Amino acid sequence: MSEVIEQNAPAIEQEFIDQAKGYESLGPQYFAARKIAEAFMVQFQAEHFEALIEKAAGDFRQKMWDSLHDYLLGDTESNLHTSIWRQIDGSVEALLSGEEWALQRYALGSRYDHEKVRAAVAKHIPQELQDKRIADLEAQLAQAQENLRFARERY
Repeated sequence: MSEVIEQNAPAIEQEFIDQAKGYESLGPQYFAARKIAEAFMVQFQAEHFEALIEKAAGDFRQKMWDSLHDYLLGDTESNLHTSIWRQIDGSVEALLSGEEWALQRYALGSRYDHEKVRAAVAKHIPQELQDKRIADLEAQLAQAQENLRFARERY
């Protein structure tokens, strides 16, 4: 193909020199090159590129769909995971904080073998937790005694 172009390459003719007047930065070579390019491109029509463009568009469309598909599925999976985790965490927090519905469902009600559940919870409470609970109760008792003393002195 380069041989065809070279054989048809026009010399720097007066026509190109005239066209370059006022376009010194382009020069006559620019106009000679443009004539070569225009002559070469006459052989090509838009439909010659249609198959190439369709293939590129199809490849792009598939890659974009795959990326979007993976993103949406990954995002959905993450959201579902987070929702399930929050539900479980909320149930455990409700049970440990003594919310009535959680106690009835998991420790006091009749759905499970609650006697075994209560025995397991009592067995697995570490001494540190028991000591902290005793300290909490002692602090509450001390505050109540202080409030009572204050109230008695006031009246």
